[in-house]
Amino acid sequence: MTLPAGIYVRISRDSEGLGLGVKRQLADCEQLVTQLGWAVAGLYEDNDVSATRGKPRPAYERMMRDAGDGIIKAVVVWDVDRLTRTPRELEDVIDHADRLGLKLASVGGDIDLATEQGRMMARMKGTVARYEVEQQRRRLKAKHRELAANGTHIGKRPYGWDFRPDRTLAVNTEEAAVIRECVDRVLSGQGLWKICNDLNRRSISTSTGKPWQTVVLRQMLLRWRNCGVRTHLGKEVGPGQWEPIIDRPTHERVVALLTDPGRRSNNRGTEPKYLLSSVALCGVCGDPLVGTKEYTYVLQNGRTRVYPHSYTCAHAGCMKVRRRMADVDQLVTEVILGVLKRDGVRLLGGDHGAATHARDRIAALEAKLALAADQFADDTITGDQLRRVSERLKPQLANERARLAAAQPNPELAGFTGTTVEDAWKAADVETRKRVVRLLGLRITIQPIGSGQGRTFDPEAVQIQWSPQVET
Repeated sequence: MTLPAGIYVRISRDSEGLGLGVKRQLADCEQLVTQLGWAVAGLYEDNDVSATRGKPRPAYERMMRDAGDGIIKAVVVWDVDRLTRTPRELEDVIDHADRLGLKLASVGGDIDLATEQGRMMARMKGTVARYEVEQQRRRLKAKHRELAANGTHIGKRPYGWDFRPDRTLAVNTEEAAVIRECVDRVLSGQGLWKICNDLNRRSISTSTGKPWQTVVLRQMLLRWRNCGVRTHLGKEVGPGQWEPIIDRPTHERVVALLTDPGRRSNNRGTEPKYLLSSVALCGVCGDPLVGTKEYTYVLQNGRTRVYPHSYTCAHAGCMKVRRRMADVDQLVTEVILGVLKRDGVRLLGGDHGAATHARDRIAALEAKLALAADQFADDTITGDQLRRVSERLKPQLANERARLAAAQPNPELAGFTGTTVEDAWKAADVETRKRVVRLLGLRITIQPIGSGQGRTFDPEAVQIQWSPQVET
């Protein structure tokens, strides 16, 4: 009876995506099957898949299942290291050979796993292959450390830059403008979901041509590459060999905002639906309340009861507070509008004193830089002295510009002052309203309904305290 054999071919990296490596292996393996007088019962191909990184190898797993089911009685490979490069996995193959009588043949030399000599040869080949892998890893790690120390970029094209012919990075002006826009919008308080929706609406795609998602946008904004810093294994190693798109102080503000647990709700991936969800607190357990949809409950007598949109305590050990959303929102909105009409300019208009101080410092620093340039032009100072002056003053200038931006009134919130408050509130989406609530520092606690109060809304049960926050 002709022995049914499975041919397994694999190549770790197919940089061109042509599959030429596995095709060459397949031709040699088919020739070996013919020489042995076996019959090809299955072809198992893992192209561009490593045998050492712990990633699934679908074809290999299917082949082992077929061997267990008796579909194949032998395996033909180009060499043992194509089958596996880990001694542990090789022992699994040997166990299969013992239990099932599985034969193994390789173009690089016949190995009979049924004999002690054959197993010894397979293990020796596996050990050598494992050694080669570890040596490759060591050299690769050393190479990556060297490239990082030199500030060299490795990997795919990052959004905001293009590759030059020598694989160095040059700023892509259009994408850099998008990055700066996203930075400004995040620092102004906009949610990532809103920015993504707007970018996708404008047909602005990622570096791979795909639509933006909040996770991708957040990762892009957190890259230290944006301010010209090279990192390796999550740590800063020095300046990168590319022009920064934003200055370091601005990037540090972005990182602080996006990684602040207290601002996580502002960086959510979906559009918020309810004004006080995760803002209002339960008066019993202190946990944030959640907004719930309206739903209809059918009673045993066949009647129905409609539960409106509500703020509810979802804590498993409590759930003692539930209040109709429309009543609470109306009360809180009235309080907010009243405060903004009276003090909106002071609360949302920025820090005039800090802005004035930053402008004065910027003017002084720019004057010093201009003076140094004039002195260099007049041969009063040397080029090295000019460079030292510039290196000291430019970081200070960048810091003061960042402070000025932080102290400027936010144009997006200009309408939430004076007589325009009500119109601005009506026109704003839920995220912008929640942002105003955060800026006012509102602490809203909803107490449970007391006995005898029935279902009547009691404004006294909604406690509102506020202390304005400084937006950074």
